[in-house]
Amino acid sequence: MNTERTPETDRLYEQGMAWMREARWEEAIAALSQVRALSRAYPDVDALIADAQLKLEIEQVGVPPASAPPRPHPPRAALIGGLTALTLIVAAVIIALIGRIDPSSVGSAAQPIMLSIGFPTIAPTRTPTPAPTATPIPVRPTATPAASVVLPGTLGVRMASGERLPGATRNLAIILDASGSMLARIDGAPKTVIARQALIALVERLPATTNVALRTYGHRRADDCSDTELVQPPAPLQRADLINRISAIRPVNGGRTPMAQSLEDMARDLADVDGEVLIVLVSDGDETCGGDPVATAAALHAANPRLRVSVIGFNIEEEEWRQRLEGIAEYGGGAYFDAANAAQLADALEQAIALTYRVIDRQENQVYQGRIGSTVTLPPGVYRVEISSDAAMTFETVFVESGHTTFVELRDEQGVLRTSIVAGDDVAP
Repeated sequence: MNTERTPETDRLYEQGMAWMREARWEEAIAALSQVRALSRAYPDVDALIADAQLKLEIEQVGVPPASAPPRPHPPRAALIGGLTALTLIVAAVIIALIGRIDPSSVGSAAQPIMLSIGFPTIAPTRTPTPAPTATPIPVRPTATPAASVVLPGTLGVRMASGERLPGATRNLAIILDASGSMLARIDGAPKTVIARQALIALVERLPATTNVALRTYGHRRADDCSDTELVQPPAPLQRADLINRISAIRPVNGGRTPMAQSLEDMARDLADVDGEVLIVLVSDGDETCGGDPVATAAALHAANPRLRVSVIGFNIEEEEWRQRLEGIAEYGGGAYFDAANAAQLADALEQAIALTYRVIDRQENQVYQGRIGSTVTLPPGVYRVEISSDAAMTFETVFVESGHTTFVELRDEQGVLRTSIVAGDDVAP
């Protein structure tokens, strides 16, 4: 299991924490589950998932309504008091009636009237003997259903069955670092020799229909930030001639690294080129001429979204340099590749020119970029998929369902790429 943090796992962790704060438990569980699956560098992720699952279960099960309180019965003392008051009232009425009788109408021999007022006797209340309470039969407790876990889904772009992956983009421009730092050695061989060999191997495999441009810097004069040269103007591939031009590039000790200037110059070199254009920058270090290559790449891509800048960091020594190179690729609309040695550099060049696709979420964040044929695990939701090719293709609404796999499939029909969506439980990666 990987125990390192990556930009992808950091992004998923922060997204999961944001959803926890918003009480969006299902989304939080999905994002944090991906973090746990990708890396064990986040010690609190298990506790966070358990907390989110508990809160989701509470929301789903709910609290039962309280029972209505019993109706009160009048107390016995109040009943006795009421009967006594009624008896007194009746007695008072009788006395008042007697007082209104005329005395002259009564004979002398009349006997005095005797008034007997009787008060009702309150019969004692019989207290019923309570029946014995039956011992309840124990009921087996019902298990509380576990909260449903929202599983992530899988999204990918691939060629349809039987179809061959198309070659590199038709318009390719390469910027090769030939500054003084490229004279350093890896396993006994100068970096510049390794880079030239990898680039020549790539040229030998390019389709004959590819238009290619090549620019380099730091190879003619020391301490000169204007030392950037267009070695090969944009033109249809002439394989042998381009290989000779690459072989002639030799770094100068003390040569500078004007990356931002070289990107601007290359964009001007490509001004008359139609269609999708991919610039691949190969460098082993950082800008040394005061430019801002990240801002330059962002401006170039914003001015022409069909121009993308990908970067290969070759044997990068400083993390700050790597972050800047990654920024050039991110804001330039391309991809970043790390290469520590000759084999990785050759592979990175192959990957850089292959068709790629990007996945954008509903908040306009790029959540993945990779080669055609790769897949990515994502939280369920709606995404936009952008496929790089000579005729850029975009799917505005691609659904990723929990536990399901969704593919955007490509089919080459007489040189034109056609696309369709394939989704379902039975989709094989």
